Amino acid sequence: MPPAGPRGAPGGWTRCGEARPGAAVNLVCLPHAGGSAGFYRGWNELLPREVEFHPVQYPGHADRLVEEPVATMAEMADRVTEAIRPLFDRDVVLFGHSMGASVAFEVAKRCEARGLRPRLLVVSGRGAPHRQRPGHMHTRPDDELVDSILEFSPVSEAALREPELRELLLPVIRADYRLIETYLPADPGQIAAPVAVLRGRDDERAREVGAWSELTTGGCEHYEFDGGHFYLLDHEDAVVRTIAEVVAKTLR
Repeated sequence: MPPAGPRGAPGGWTRCGEARPGAAVNLVCLPHAGGSAGFYRGWNELLPREVEFHPVQYPGHADRLVEEPVATMAEMADRVTEAIRPLFDRDVVLFGHSMGASVAFEVAKRCEARGLRPRLLVVSGRGAPHRQRPGHMHTRPDDELVDSILEFSPVSEAALREPELRELLLPVIRADYRLIETYLPADPGQIAAPVAVLRGRDDERAREVGAWSELTTGGCEHYEFDGGHFYLLDHEDAVVRTIAEVVAKTLR
């Protein structure tokens, strides 16, 4: 693999919200399918000063729009793992929502295999990888794909109803759907890091969250919030506070 670039470098994989030299923890956040680092824009102000914030920007998204989207989970996890290697000068916590939860798990596995040990994996809005069912939305016509997205993510409606933006965004979203819908590991293995599972009570896309406990030897805790798949938009303060509390408890 090529050497990792500087942390938070423009055009790179991570976007450091604010350099915090006195921080003890680097929090790496992985977005959902179609999502970008900007999805987490409000988190930096809500996190305690002990935590430095590093949302990930996938190729093909936002300011990386001219790059080709990543085609497979294996490639995505390999490249993210290499990109965040410099962040292990401190304790690292991984967070992922929806597709990002599965990416974060695969990144945690790769980090541990390289002797880089994340202290905690926080997964949100996604069931355990080995309990997922095959999906086919990435093969559907554009209108069906858009309708599926808007069914659980009305925040995307303005962009997807604008023809020029839709033309730009749909290939990237379709690539993300293909990546996560073709990721169906029968035996994904286990990590040593503890896992915290977050979900919205009404989220039908987060089935089989209990099975995350089968993928760690470090223990697994569950936290529920009111709402559906994007519960964390309506409860941002509570979600970030919960993550901060779990991180503090884990590192105590």
